Amino acid sequence: MPTIKLDDQGLILPPADLRAKLNMKPGDEFVIGGATSDSIFLKKINLRAIFEGVIKEAQKVDLDKLERDVEKEGNQVAREKYKIFAGH
Repeated sequence: MPTIKLDDQGLILPPADLRAKLNMKPGDEFVIGGATSDSIFLKKINLRAIFEGVIKEAQKVDLDKLERDVEKEGNQVAREKYKIFAGH
């Protein structure tokens, strides 16, 4: 496993063979996080694909059904709350 150094600007450059193997290109985006106190994880993400997926799923939502379900749930909560107050 190769060793790399943090440069003066705080940047880390993965070795060329790893960048090629993972098809890393300039402009690619990554999520980075601390796995432990002395290690990090790096995950390549495709924000465009994520947003397109979210939009596709959102388009499947039946807004009329959602509105009915929310109203039904709200009515149920109100009935339960009214029962509590009606008993006192």
